[in-house]
Amino acid sequence: MTRAFDLIGIDGTSSGWVASMGSSKNKCLSTIIFSENLDKLLSEYPESVVVIDMPIELNKKKYLRQCDVLAKRYLGKNFQSSIFIPPLKKVLKCATYPEANKLSKQIAGKGLSKQSWHLKNKISEVQGLSKLSTKIYEGHPECSFKMLKREPLKAKKKSALGIVERLELLKKAGLDPLSISLNLENNSTIKIDDILDSMVLFLTALRIVEGNHLCLEKTGVSNGDDTGKIFI
Repeated sequence: MTRAFDLIGIDGTSSGWVASMGSSKNKCLSTIIFSENLDKLLSEYPESVVVIDMPIELNKKKYLRQCDVLAKRYLGKNFQSSIFIPPLKKVLKCATYPEANKLSKQIAGKGLSKQSWHLKNKISEVQGLSKLSTKIYEGHPECSFKMLKREPLKAKKKSALGIVERLELLKKAGLDPLSISLNLENNSTIKIDDILDSMVLFLTALRIVEGNHLCLEKTGVSNGDDTGKIFI
């Protein structure tokens, strides 16, 4: 393990993963890299605190995870669409979308969105990792950006105004994308919002280490289902 990198924020792309990596000791983000394989990416950093924008704990029967409901509420009505409903555990094992959609309706009474289905492989990849480490946390970039601003953002992340707004928030937090080493290859699937999202999740990882993070989760009596948590 490279001790200099004990904090990692990860965002998925259509062809792999973008990771912002740095140190909790000096609160410094050192490099941003791309990897097609998540296990390969994290194999050298088994003790790092990792925050990833992908569901980790999936429900068995209940359609909605309470953490997603709370995240939507936290973001407000203009940004709720950035929170998608992940598939149930059994649904994740389906081979085709029609099969997955049918099974979701049978178990939970509601179908599966195409967005969730398209993330099936990414979610499965994370599921394998979460069994190996207790230091992999589920995060959500838009929630983390709102945490930085302490009020709703003005624009969506893919718009020009949204990109500038998020860049300014990161710079105020001490992260300047122009001063960070980029090892992303010439990959057209990597978008600027993927990079910014991984950077803000790096800050969430730092908050977890420092103990000043917020955790969105179901509280009260539980039957063992609905154990998802979103860290911001």
